Amino acid sequence: MRRPSFLSLPLPLQLLLLPLWLSLTSAQMLPAAAASSGPRGVPACPEACECAPGGQANCSARALPAVPKGLSLNVRALLLDHNRVCMLPPRAFQGAGALLRLDMRENGLRAVHARAFWGLVELQQLDLGSNQLEALAPGTFTRLRALRNLSLAGNRLARLEPATLGTLPLLHALSLQDNALAALGPGLLASLPALVSLRLRGNPWACDCALRPLCSWLSRHPSLPEADTLFCVSPGHLTASPMTAFTDAAFSHCGQPLTLWDLAVVSVLGPFSFLASLASCLVLGSVLTACRVYRRRRRRQAVARRPPSRPPDPKPATSPAVSQSSAAAHT
Repeated sequence: MRRPSFLSLPLPLQLLLLPLWLSLTSAQMLPAAAASSGPRGVPACPEACECAPGGQANCSARALPAVPKGLSLNVRALLLDHNRVCMLPPRAFQGAGALLRLDMRENGLRAVHARAFWGLVELQQLDLGSNQLEALAPGTFTRLRALRNLSLAGNRLARLEPATLGTLPLLHALSLQDNALAALGPGLLASLPALVSLRLRGNPWACDCALRPLCSWLSRHPSLPEADTLFCVSPGHLTASPMTAFTDAAFSHCGQPLTLWDLAVVSVLGPFSFLASLASCLVLGSVLTACRVYRRRRRRQAVARRPPSRPPDPKPATSPAVSQSSAAAHT
């Protein structure tokens, strides 16, 4: 026997049963939607990756040449280690704004755009170790304000400037071991107020005035595990000297670094002093030119006032008769 449909019922009965019918219909649709989206807790998985409950996307050791597409807010941990991602373009992790952990070790990474990590405002752990990075552009990590752990170990970095990291208020662990660092940029450690773990071994440290901020930081953190294993490589007379032996007194011969006030004064007075020197040169040149013109004019006026010189009188001509009479007188 055919069951009557809801629409075949009388209108008063339809209005009476409408709330019950809507609730039953929505209850039947929810399981289908859950089945189409997959098990609960498993993110929308990028291609060539395996995803697990909790938001972890495992893309390790899959010979990937670039960051996989299809990242979403469900991805909380992205494992991209042991691939072939040699460069990171701007916004390389588009869509993964909820990412907390990013592992990019052993990729042969050579270039990272200054805006590669834009959008990762919640990122807390970033591992770029064991790559081929030689330099990092200013602003590379400045947007990662939630970062707590950063590893740049095992690269070829010869310089690390404060503008590269920016101010990271929550960073407490920084790994810089096994690079080519001879010193750290002035002000780099001062912009990391929460830093308590700093790994530095395996670098050719030059114990000169540029190392003063690092030695001061080490003296304030005597409990650093590897502090006693850090030694100078240059200059020659300080080779193999422990870096912890250099106190502030050892740098007394070094000039004091410029403060913010000094930089402000220089930036304000510099243009004014340049304009003042330029104006003084113009005035001095104008005065010298006016003096030369005045002297030439006076000389011309003096020549014009001088009376013309008279030509010498010609000798009177002697007549022949007078010459003969004078000759006869002599005889």
